[in-house]
Amino acid sequence: MAVYQPIASRLTLRLQIGADEWGKPKLKSKSIAGVDVGADASDVLTVAQAIASLLPYGLVEAQKVDTDRIA
Repeated sequence: MAVYQPIASRLTLRLQIGADEWGKPKLKSKSIAGVDVGADASDVLTVAQAIASLLPYGLVEAQKVDTDRIA
């Protein structure tokens, strides 16, 4: 039977960098590799918020993206 084996994770920050001429938000993504695959969601969010506070844009969403090997 095949199983997933976690091999890597990254944190992706979705940032609002402005608005277009119709008022729709313009978004940009920034990714940070090397996140612990077993990291707790609240810890990841705390780190995302801390990083976003150093940036000139507002944080819209934080995502933890996992990469798994199938074995």
